[in-house]
Amino acid sequence: MSYDRHVLSLPRGILGEFRLVWQAIGVMSIAADAAYLITGAAYFALGSLPLSIALGVVFYLFIMNTGYQFSRFVSSAGSYYKFVSVSLGGYMGVFQAWNMAFYIIIGYASFGFLGLASFLLLVNLSYSIIEYWPLVVITAGTISLLFTYFGIKVSTDYQILGGLLEIGTLLVGAIALIMMSGRSNTMLVFTTYFIKNNVYRLFQSMVYSVVLFFGTALAVTSLAEEAKQPEKTITRALLYTVLIAGATLVLVSYALTVSWGPMRMWSFASSPDPGLILFRRVNYALYILLLVLTVNSFMGFNVAFSNTASRVFYAFARDGIMFLPKQLMYVHRKYGSPYISALFIYAISVAIALVLGLLFGPVIGGLFGLYMNSYAAFMEHILASIGLPFIAKRRGKFKIIQHVVLPTMAIGTLVMIMILSLFPAPPSYPFNIAAYIGIAWIPTSALITLLEGRIHPNAIKGRNT
Repeated sequence: MSYDRHVLSLPRGILGEFRLVWQAIGVMSIAADAAYLITGAAYFALGSLPLSIALGVVFYLFIMNTGYQFSRFVSSAGSYYKFVSVSLGGYMGVFQAWNMAFYIIIGYASFGFLGLASFLLLVNLSYSIIEYWPLVVITAGTISLLFTYFGIKVSTDYQILGGLLEIGTLLVGAIALIMMSGRSNTMLVFTTYFIKNNVYRLFQSMVYSVVLFFGTALAVTSLAEEAKQPEKTITRALLYTVLIAGATLVLVSYALTVSWGPMRMWSFASSPDPGLILFRRVNYALYILLLVLTVNSFMGFNVAFSNTASRVFYAFARDGIMFLPKQLMYVHRKYGSPYISALFIYAISVAIALVLGLLFGPVIGGLFGLYMNSYAAFMEHILASIGLPFIAKRRGKFKIIQHVVLPTMAIGTLVMIMILSLFPAPPSYPFNIAAYIGIAWIPTSALITLLEGRIHPNAIKGRNT
């Protein structure tokens, strides 16, 4: 492979605000969330599912403030790794990188690959898709890799078309379900009434309802080097994405809950594709359209997340950390894509998806992985929130509300969710194992960072610029 096929920097100024929003909507994958992650939240929240989703939106706005504020100071493909590196120093930056690597790879494998396989399996158990789920995993990963290879504009063209159809279909179906529910409509679903005021169940559900939005800020900020006027376009794209996706998901979760019956939501969580079941009651054509668009939504996530992950690992390799081969920083001269990094992510994520699927089956394996990776995702945002006031102070832009109060609220929210997801009792098997592994990764990544500091001290110490 000759060197002249590569450049070492990403193309600059090629992405506007509109494309950034739909890149993030792709990672949000709203129809896929409605089909998969919402059932995870419903398992704990039951008839209070809309409350869980609404709180997820509010809490994520606090959490997203960190990425929003950092984007005014730092424009890097390294995203939250770079945020921590420039604010808290090289060692903390590398510690952040190891947490992000865990979160990115496990999340991609669990939601993108196993989530899609699970959805196809649960559409109709008689299709015997379960025998072919490894083929679904490999095919989904390969298609996503090809989109990333051919460049970000090809990918975002796909996201724009698919995203508009997806949101439009969900809104039409949700409004129809609400109208059909008649007197069953109730605002009690926005209270803890249906979980008998059990706040522990609510916070356990929020492992999923907050994770619904995780990846949004990462999806946008990782493209900062390629954005036009990133200090403006990144921040606006973040806000627009959460508001659009949040409003859609709250409305959809409300429609699904009142249509299914708030007192019967225990069966919603265990039902195969409950959203499709309800949409079929509205109109069979709408059901078929949602079926197709949900598959497309999972693929939209895979394409967008492949774009994101490849750029983050490109930044890791560029900075010489995590023992990564330097080839990961190669960018395709024609397409402007970090395609070696994308291939690296593809290989590892597909392998992990296959392992989790073989151990637990694609459905439980995917949810297991998402529960496991949530702690590293929380840690990613906690570290960045700690670093925000330091960089704001150094840049002479310090503001108490934006740089101290809101980050403190974000940290408190995330720590509380982490604690209450385990106490007074951990979730049932196998999710208790997922929680223990996820939490254990945090000190493990700290030990790996210290080891890396001994082996490559200059690389780590140089990461504070």
